[in-house]
Amino acid sequence: MLRIGICDDNRNDLNRIHDLVSKTLFSVEEIQILEYGSGKELLKKLEEDPKICDLLLLDICMEPVDGMDTAMFIRDHKLDMDIIFITHSTEYVYRGYKYRAYAYIVKDRLEEDVPQELRRYVDERYENGAMLTIEKGGEKHMIPVSSVSYIESGGRILTVHWDEEDLSFYGKMSDIEDNMRSLGFIRIHQSYMVSARKIKVVRKDTVVLDDMTELPVSRKYTGAVKGFFDSNNGNRDSGSADRKEKRQGERKNERNIEAKEEEEPEFSRLKMAVRKAAEREK
Repeated sequence: MLRIGICDDNRNDLNRIHDLVSKTLFSVEEIQILEYGSGKELLKKLEEDPKICDLLLLDICMEPVDGMDTAMFIRDHKLDMDIIFITHSTEYVYRGYKYRAYAYIVKDRLEEDVPQELRRYVDERYENGAMLTIEKGGEKHMIPVSSVSYIESGGRILTVHWDEEDLSFYGKMSDIEDNMRSLGFIRIHQSYMVSARKIKVVRKDTVVLDDMTELPVSRKYTGAVKGFFDSNNGNRDSGSADRKEKRQGERKNERNIEAKEEEEPEFSRLKMAVRKAAEREK
């Protein structure tokens, strides 16, 4: 799960940012959104729980504790948290990057820039450095998360299906589920966790991956799976493969009808010519 904090003392702006985050990432990543109405409130929460969020969308112009002071606290205490600054003015941009800001967004461009920077953040988070470490037979195997299609559970054995040879090891799905969720995986069945990015088609009771592997979706997880992808279009649309096949069949029938209609006049003329030739012979 990706935990995203939003800190802004303007309630209208906070609501706008919340909606943009939710709409942008709902179908891409499992998220939790945390709201803070001031820098002071956020600092208090950080003192209680330094790992409260992974990404912080932070307004700069706040009172009495502004965004720069909040960012300085985060960096001085070496908290593992990425920061996107949001403000009305560009005058703080260079100072903002002093605190290793991931991005800097001006409020006049919230609708354009928030979705763009969030997608970039999620893509880089997924692709850069995320590794699945598996211990088996006294050896550690490092598997890039981006190469994993799904994880299968059978008894006390977990099997990682990825770009190379499948790797099986002792373990339970419950032991890895939370971690895999934070890396973009979704539970579809008691026996399966699937990389959301690998799913191309969602059907009534199955999902189809980009390598055409088809996996069952149990009734327990049907609602979660469909809800996760309902906002997506294209191949992830539920039942799209079935509809595509039906449309192709309809188009084929239309072409056959058109061809038959084109052939029938010629066939009629041929029959007429044969009949006239027969009459002349008589």
